[in-house]
Amino acid sequence: MKQHIARVLDPTVLVFSLCLVLLAIGQIVSPGFAAPRQIINMLVVASFLGIVAAGQSLVVIGGKNGIDLSVGNLVTFGAIVGGAVMRQQDQRLMLALLAVLFFSFLVGLLNGTGVVFFGIPPLVMTLGMGIIVAATNRFITGGVPVGGASPLLRILVVGRIGGVPGILFWWILIAVLVLVLLHNSRYGMNLYALGSNETAAKLSGVSVVPMRIITFGLCSLLAGLAGFLYLGYLGSVYNITLGDKYTLASVVAVVVGGTALTGGVGGYRGVFFGAIMLQLLESLLITLRMEQFGRNITFGVVLLLLIFMYGRDKKLRM
Repeated sequence: MKQHIARVLDPTVLVFSLCLVLLAIGQIVSPGFAAPRQIINMLVVASFLGIVAAGQSLVVIGGKNGIDLSVGNLVTFGAIVGGAVMRQQDQRLMLALLAVLFFSFLVGLLNGTGVVFFGIPPLVMTLGMGIIVAATNRFITGGVPVGGASPLLRILVVGRIGGVPGILFWWILIAVLVLVLLHNSRYGMNLYALGSNETAAKLSGVSVVPMRIITFGLCSLLAGLAGFLYLGYLGSVYNITLGDKYTLASVVAVVVGGTALTGGVGGYRGVFFGAIMLQLLESLLITLRMEQFGRNITFGVVLLLLIFMYGRDKKLRM
């Protein structure tokens, strides 16, 4: 009986089931909501959150109250730097991508350094770094759009293969890489050990300092990459706060996906569907013409209900 309940409450199963329920409700209240084309459009929008949440999940699994509040500004940073370096030229696409990945990773290394060597709480460190990144974004742009996506980047992101936009293939590729990293690598094994019990991890030979710094680096790198791909979706940076919505949404996706904020428990499978569920819920509430304050309340209620259903038993979230 307990095993059956555990299977039902498995985050991946539960969140996937909620996705199906939301699609069914949406189709009832607005015929066409669950049409294949509409589902693909919602998945495209969810993909960017899913990529940001992939990095966020690494930091959260690592424990020590790890949450990165700089990811939203890094999404904007990735789009701005990508557009500024690329300048709508295909031959500059790879240079732009490398610049985004390098500087985003560098920001993450600074976050990790502040947390590890100076004992700054992750929330404070990443919030402060996010403010610095936001100021950098404004400095680069002067408050106005700069550059834009090249035709090739647009094709790679919004071009379709068999009716499926390219961004969904990139998201699946990133998801596979993150899952392999977490479950089939020494890094993943050490990350779970670190999040579960840092002292025991140290005694078992885990290099805590580089692990934490690299984890923050990967989180920032994925946020910057999400911004770069978002540029390919939008074509240009229309405002310097376009990534702000992903900061808290990425944390919610991680929690909804069954990852414990205390660390050491969870994974990306649930987070993947958590990002989709949040977008489906958002789309349904917009379809119902619910005001923003009502949507916020609904998101909060859903989050609390899921946390309650997962309970305190870590085994349900492995």
